[in-house]
Amino acid sequence: MDTTNKKPGFNGKQFIIWMSALVLGGVLGTLGLAWLNNFFDFIATVYTRLFQFVAVPTIALTILTTLASLGAKKGTGRIFLHTIVYTLLTTIAASVIGVILYKIIAPGNLPVDLIQQGQSSVPQNLGKLSYYDHILSVVPDNILKPLSTGNVLSILLVSAAAGLTLAVMKASENIQVLLKGILGLQELLFALIRALVWTLPLGIVAFAGQLSAQMSAGVIVGTLGKYVAVVLGGNVIQFFIILPLFLLFRGINPLRVFRNMLPAVLMALFTKSSAA
Repeated sequence: MDTTNKKPGFNGKQFIIWMSALVLGGVLGTLGLAWLNNFFDFIATVYTRLFQFVAVPTIALTILTTLASLGAKKGTGRIFLHTIVYTLLTTIAASVIGVILYKIIAPGNLPVDLIQQGQSSVPQNLGKLSYYDHILSVVPDNILKPLSTGNVLSILLVSAAAGLTLAVMKASENIQVLLKGILGLQELLFALIRALVWTLPLGIVAFAGQLSAQMSAGVIVGTLGKYVAVVLGGNVIQFFIILPLFLLFRGINPLRVFRNMLPAVLMALFTKSSAA
């Protein structure tokens, strides 16, 4: 398999294969075969874990290498400021859209078993935590903890600190060796991601079959269906309306940006994973 670097962009052949896998999984999920549904659950879980496995170190190394190369330049401060403002504004916009859609669609009460399942994953002392505690949770007490727990904010903090430190350090042979090693690890992760994408049709069949089986069994109906409509509706409005408006305000062509990010968006869509 060829894993050489290729220019990002829309791949029509790949899209057709993914759509075919989506249809195949949807059809197989309606058969109601218990062993097949269990197999779909297994494969979907494997792919979800693999995406989580490659996503965390990829985020860390990408931020680190980017800041290491930009940190010494004059425009770095402006880039950081724009990034923070953009993140805050889009987060606020997403929150407002979510509240509005919730009020309009009014999904009501979710099934008891679903509520209990969600409550079991919430820390018991969550309501007792102060804002200071939430901020402290971002600051890691060892270098491996952010990677093991998948705490994205901690990863951003550590990666940004390491990248900026490398950028301002005096150039030396040791620094160059370290940067080359980090870039090598980044290339290795990208190769693993390309290999994972190459096998993705199997994962799409599993994800589609899993969802189709749940719909056939009546899991996604009624109140839960309205809840899904709120989530999907918010994502659609955020992606196709809010984000293009932000880009247009900055004088950036949204179509060009979307064309470049389309492979990652399609992967996230077909795999139901934000790790893409």
